[in-house]
Amino acid sequence: FIEINARLQVEHPISELVSGLDFVKLQLDIANGEPLPFKQKDLKMNGYAIECRINAEDTFLDFAPSTGPVPDVTIPSGPSVRCDTYLYPGCTVSPFYDSLMAKLCTWGQTFEESRTRMLNALNDFYIQGVETSIPLYKTILNTDEYKSGNLSTDFLIRYNIIDRLKEDLKSEKIEKSDAALAAAIVYSEYFKSRVQNSTTNNSTWKNKLG
Repeated sequence: FIEINARLQVEHPISELVSGLDFVKLQLDIANGEPLPFKQKDLKMNGYAIECRINAEDTFLDFAPSTGPVPDVTIPSGPSVRCDTYLYPGCTVSPFYDSLMAKLCTWGQTFEESRTRMLNALNDFYIQGVETSIPLYKTILNTDEYKSGNLSTDFLIRYNIIDRLKEDLKSEKIEKSDAALAAAIVYSEYFKSRVQNSTTNNSTWKNKLG
């Protein structure tokens, strides 16, 4: 144990996903004097769950808080994807509170299924206006060290994660640039073909006039 207290831990959603229990409801029922509806032997863990705490932080400024308005946001959803958040388009990330903006959780029958769902959910998560920890998690989840479970408290330093994040962002920028260029070429060819067709086809007026 690292701590024992009388409140729900911030990580409780992943425990709910693998146990099938609603801890918030159970806590309220117990506070209301009701007995636990199960025994320890009744608890069965099922599958694998991952939680990413989406923080408003700048990874490259030693995780300094990033605050300000959030003009637009897209919250990921889908099978076995859970996102607890206060975010909405037009909200503001305040400098007076914790930097945690959302808890993004995924569940899978296998670890790889849960990891893949998390990567997809992170790709779908869009937060405009502030720096977030989303790119960092994407880099971490793609490392062989994470996939093999080779974790430690010095994970970021031991495996040069920040440098690898920089390389990932550089590659992502190049991919987006290449995609934009390809789209521009396709549109240009399409437009060119439309112009050629309009100039080579005989018009109705010309046919009527002979």
